[in-house]
Amino acid sequence: MAHQLRTPTGLIAGYAEMLASDEIQRDPERRNQILGEIRENLRQLNRLAVELQEGSRAQTVGLPIRKGSISLGSLIDDALNAAAPLCAYWKVRLESNPRAAAGHVVGDRFYLRLCLVNLIENAAKYGKPGGRIQLAIEPLGPLIEMRVADEGTGLGPNATELFAPFAQGADTKEGIGLGLTLVSAIVQAHGGSMTWKSGKGSYVGFTIPWSPN
Repeated sequence: MAHQLRTPTGLIAGYAEMLASDEIQRDPERRNQILGEIRENLRQLNRLAVELQEGSRAQTVGLPIRKGSISLGSLIDDALNAAAPLCAYWKVRLESNPRAAAGHVVGDRFYLRLCLVNLIENAAKYGKPGGRIQLAIEPLGPLIEMRVADEGTGLGPNATELFAPFAQGADTKEGIGLGLTLVSAIVQAHGGSMTWKSGKGSYVGFTIPWSPN
């Protein structure tokens, strides 16, 4: 964890020093490039802070879930809007197929949106470069499944191990391995379970109780 914190903070400090130089101040293009690097490293720090805080809660006293009635349509729209910049950063096309958008779930909007955005970001990072990812919704009787499919190879043969704290796949690009742990904890707190498929047409998702009305 110390290593993960040290890298972005060290880079931000270095970039801040560069911005103070007269040479960079006279070069607007380079200045904007450095500001972009600072924003990206701050994004990584923010993600790390959320994963550490919420992952710790999930492993100790539990997540502070505040449940209420949530329109599926509005939840999906929130997640898509929040994930759009991430997909643009990883240069993938994000699509959705909200078949059950008229229904409702009882849950915590903040945490459910966090789940969807996390799964979308993972698909963007580890799916096919420049490819397509899709957020799909499917009613399964008293449950609703929300899954994010990509054109990559999936989680691999040891998929269940990746839901354990600090577990990471061989091609991990960033983070410390708490993302899927957090998603799993949130889903369990909503009375649901994780779903996934590896190989062609791979996806990761979850089911939770829902109401079609």
